[in-house]
Amino acid sequence: MSAAVRRTAYALGAVAAVLLALVAFNTFTSSSADAAVSNPTVRSQYFTTGSSTIYCPSGYVATGGGVGVDTPASMYVSRTEPVQDGAGQPVGWKGDVRQRANGAAASGTVYVVCAQ
Repeated sequence: MSAAVRRTAYALGAVAAVLLALVAFNTFTSSSADAAVSNPTVRSQYFTTGSSTIYCPSGYVATGGGVGVDTPASMYVSRTEPVQDGAGQPVGWKGDVRQRANGAAASGTVYVVCAQ
């Protein structure tokens, strides 16, 4: 299987997992107005530089995120965490990916789930 096909398969799997999480979140939250999520959106960005950060649209907050690697057998996620603005609101997601053999920068995809 080519690297592009693997990358696409991993990306689709990650997006499906995020969308399922959104469905579960909307299904299992309380009925209070504070728990309501409106206009959920998922953003992703492929990178080859070892790390990347992706941001929610203006007016949205990050409700989750993650990082996927191109080749799990030879790469690993070394960091995945939310990005906060100056007020402490989560507004994006960042992640780092490394080669298992030598710790060098690797490629992957960073995802963020955003809601208003």
